[in-house]
Amino acid sequence: MALEEGRDVFAVPGEITSALSAGANALLRLGATPLTSSADVLELFGLSAEPTRDAPGGAAGAILDLLTDGHVSADELVGRSGLAAAEVAAALVELELAGLATTVEGFVRPTPR
Repeated sequence: MALEEGRDVFAVPGEITSALSAGANALLRLGATPLTSSADVLELFGLSAEPTRDAPGGAAGAILDLLTDGHVSADELVGRSGLAAAEVAAALVELELAGLATTVEGFVRPTPR
């Protein structure tokens, strides 16, 4: 109905073989905008996110220091840092929100500055 009214509709693309993705994939076929990241929403409205480049402290700073080797998995970060998995997960969220790290295919890497 929203598409018929000329409203913006987003849908997260899903696995084509999964019944759980049928609704989202049907919306995409009808003209919904694929939503693959928050940048897609910002782009539609003519906005851009300027990542924060302040050096984080605490666990996030320690994790960022471990990312200088390229890309590593979260499990490797837990082992290398000596932090609990929950602390590493929270630090990774903080780094991603600050635009300092990205996770691609299960590996964390620093965002180019």
